[in-house]
Amino acid sequence: MNDLNDSGITYIASCEFSKYQLLGVQIQIKGPFIGDVLELSFPRWVPGSYFVREPIRFMQDLSAMDSNGNEVLIERFSHNRIRIKLPEDFEEESIRIRYNLLCTQLSVRNNHLDQSHLHLMPPFTWMEVTKGISEVRINSNHKIVLAHDPSWTSESQMPVVDFDMDVLNLEFIKEGLATTKWIPEGRDEFLDGIIESNGNDTILFEVEGCSHKLKLWDAGNHEISKDNVEELVEKMKLIVSEHYALFGTPNWKEYLTILHLTDGARGGLEHLRSQTSMVPRLSLIKENVEEWRDLLSLFSHEFLHQWNVKRLRPVEFLDYDLNEEVHTDLLWWFEGLTSWLGDVLCWRSGAWNDSDWISDMKRKLERHFTGNGNQHQCLSMASYEAWIHLYRPHSHSRESQISYYLEGELALFCIDAELRKLTDGKFGLDDLMVLLWKRHGIDNSEVENQGLDWERLCEGFRELGGEYIVNYVDTLVNKKIRPPIEEAAEIYGVEVISDDKDKIKNLGWLGLVFGNNNLKIRNFQANSPCRSLMKAGDELIAIDGLRVKDNNSLKKILTGRADTTGEITISSQGKLSEVTVKIGLKPEYPTLFRGDGNNLWKDMKRSRI
Repeated sequence: MNDLNDSGITYIASCEFSKYQLLGVQIQIKGPFIGDVLELSFPRWVPGSYFVREPIRFMQDLSAMDSNGNEVLIERFSHNRIRIKLPEDFEEESIRIRYNLLCTQLSVRNNHLDQSHLHLMPPFTWMEVTKGISEVRINSNHKIVLAHDPSWTSESQMPVVDFDMDVLNLEFIKEGLATTKWIPEGRDEFLDGIIESNGNDTILFEVEGCSHKLKLWDAGNHEISKDNVEELVEKMKLIVSEHYALFGTPNWKEYLTILHLTDGARGGLEHLRSQTSMVPRLSLIKENVEEWRDLLSLFSHEFLHQWNVKRLRPVEFLDYDLNEEVHTDLLWWFEGLTSWLGDVLCWRSGAWNDSDWISDMKRKLERHFTGNGNQHQCLSMASYEAWIHLYRPHSHSRESQISYYLEGELALFCIDAELRKLTDGKFGLDDLMVLLWKRHGIDNSEVENQGLDWERLCEGFRELGGEYIVNYVDTLVNKKIRPPIEEAAEIYGVEVISDDKDKIKNLGWLGLVFGNNNLKIRNFQANSPCRSLMKAGDELIAIDGLRVKDNNSLKKILTGRADTTGEITISSQGKLSEVTVKIGLKPEYPTLFRGDGNNLWKDMKRSRI
C-alpha cells in the first residue's frame, strides 16, 4: 500500500457465470490487521429507497481463505454480518472472502445479470469492513474490478483508474474476460457507484462544457431505434440546460444516465453524478405521448436529485448507516419538491409544452382526489413512516395513507403560488431550492451548516416570504388536510375544472380499483358505494346477470347506469354471491387546468436560459 489513500481492499465482481445469473465476488483485504477479529457487514437498504431490502438474501457459497489458500472459518453473528477470528500469530498478507450473488430481479434498485448485461448496485454487492483494520483504512479509497464479457463496455460515475493486480486477484478472474477498474473517492461514492456493462455503444453529448453519457439496454435484446435515441438526447440537452440555468454549471463535469427499456417495468433511482432509470420500451417512441412525457419527467426528476438529495440532504442522511432505518420527516420536500420542480424544468426547457404539464397534472389530481388518506396522515408523518408504508402498500393504503411524492408535489404547488403572491413574483420555490442548496449543500458549506432540517427549511422560507409563509407551510405539512389546489390556481390566474366527459355518458361508478388484467378488487376509491359490501380480493363476475370480463366490458355495462341499482355477482374466496349496489355517478373532481394565467403564472413557467 504505497498510496496513503489506498485502503488495501480490492473488490472484484465477475460475470463468469452470467448464464446462471450468478455474480461472483471476491474481497481481498490486505494486512496489517488490528486485534483478533475481522468483521464485515452487508448493507440492508439502498440510498434513495427507504425500505429494508436485505440484499444479503441473494448471497450463497460464502467462504474465506488466507493468502496461502488455506480456508478460514467464518462466523455469522447477525443475519447481515460476518466475523473471522484471527489467531494471535496470524501473519498472512491478506484474507480473501468469496461469495456468489443471485442477480435475477429486474429493478433499478437491484443487481441484474444475464448474458446481455450487468447492472451492479453496490449495496447489493459489496460487504463493508467494519472491524479488524484501522479506521483510516476503512474510510480510504477501495479498488473495484469488474470482469466482464470482452464485447461489453462498462460505465460508472466512478473514475476509471488502471492499476496492477496481484496473483491472488488475477486467479479469481477467468481467462478471456475483460476487466474494467475504478477507484471510488470515499465511502459515499463506493456505496453509490453503480455500474452498467453491456454490448451497446455509450452515447456521448455535451452541455455547457459538461460531458454526459447515455448507456442503454433493452431487457429483451430488442433493437433500439437510433432515431428515437437521437430525439431523446435532444430533449435531455434541453432539460439539462434548464437545470444549469437555475443552479449554474456544476463543478462536477461528468454525468451518466443508465436507461433500461422493459416490457412494462418502470422506476428510477438517483446516484452521485448518475442515475438508473427504467421505462417500458415503447416510451422511447415520442408518438406514445403519455409514455414519452413520463420518460422525460423521470429523467428530469432523477437529474434534479443531484442538487436535492445528493448535495442538499436531510441532516440524518449526511452519513448513511445502511444497517439501520434512518428516518426523516422531510421526504415530502426531497421527493415532492423534486417531482414538482423537475416537471417545471421540463416545461421551461421546451421538452414539455403546456399540454404536457396540464395532462400530467390532471393525472396526478385524479390520483389525489380518488384517495382520502389526507384525513389520516399528514406529510411529515408520511415521510417519517416511509419505511413501513410507502414501499409496503396494502389494500386500504389509499384510504389511510398518502404518498409524500404526490401529496408533497401538490402541496408545494400551492406553496409556490403563495410565495410568489407574497413577494409579488420576486421569489418562488426554485429560488428557495437554490438558496438552501448553496447554504446547506455538502459541497457548498462548512460542515456545521451542512444538511437540512425543519428549522433550516423554515429559516429559508422566512427569509424569502416572512412569517406568514412559514405558518402556511406548517399547516400544509403537519395538518391532515388536502392542499388548496383551486385557491393556488386562482393566484396564478387560471382555474381548475372537472372533466365532464363521463357525466355526459351518464357513466355509472363503483369506485373500485382492480388488479392488472383482471377484475379482482385491489382497493377502493374515496366514497365508493361498494366499500361496505365487498372487500379487497373479491372478483366481479356479473352485473344484473350480464358477465363482465374486463374493464372494457365493465365500462360498457355501466354506461347509462348512474344513479341506478344493480345486482352484482362477486366471487369471494371462490364462493359466488350477489350484492345490491346503488351505482353512483363518477364524482366530479377539479383536475383540468384552464386559462392563460397571469404574470405570476407566466413567470413561473418561463425559461431561465
